Amino acid sequence: MTLAPVKRSDFSNGLVHLTRERNEYGLVGMKPTLTKSVPAFDVLKEILTSARIRGSGNDGFIKGATPAACFSEVPLSAVHQFASGPSEEKAKYRYYGVSLSKQAAFAAGARPVIYLPDAEGEWIPTDHKWRHVRFEHGKVDFTHEREWRAPGDFDLSRVPGLYVIVWSATEAAEVMAMNGPLQKLIRGVLPMQHLTQFL
Repeated sequence: MTLAPVKRSDFSNGLVHLTRERNEYGLVGMKPTLTKSVPAFDVLKEILTSARIRGSGNDGFIKGATPAACFSEVPLSAVHQFASGPSEEKAKYRYYGVSLSKQAAFAAGARPVIYLPDAEGEWIPTDHKWRHVRFEHGKVDFTHEREWRAPGDFDLSRVPGLYVIVWSATEAAEVMAMNGPLQKLIRGVLPMQHLTQFL
């Protein structure tokens, strides 16, 4: 039996993966030093060119030995409360990423995370620790991210279609002109600079 889709403004039948700048470090003497900052739009283009969302490891707060690709079930209508434009100095996420259906992500191995205190997560099998996110009420709380994860790298070529999120119309045109492995799967490109003015 297939359940009817949930229709509520605070719920989404899709997932988003948003990105941000990637800082790269090298050793100068014995000291780690920032050598390069890759802009968020370039990180997105790497995802579209490789057709992969790279899984984060322990440095990305993933527990256990299995890296995981991260998503959020935040509705597209609320992405403006979740991300920042490119001119803002610091941001956890930028308006660059992809959106796909939960059904497609689930079929490709993505699952909702399990929010628990570390002391209560011992029952989670070692090969599923990637799903555990620490939650300590009033102290550590990431539940607002409404996170889903998939083990390892996430192969975007396995989904039937996706949307691309960018900041500007110029960037949207650049994405549409790319000749990569996902071009036939891109259903649309959403320039958030204009869309956020209506939200």
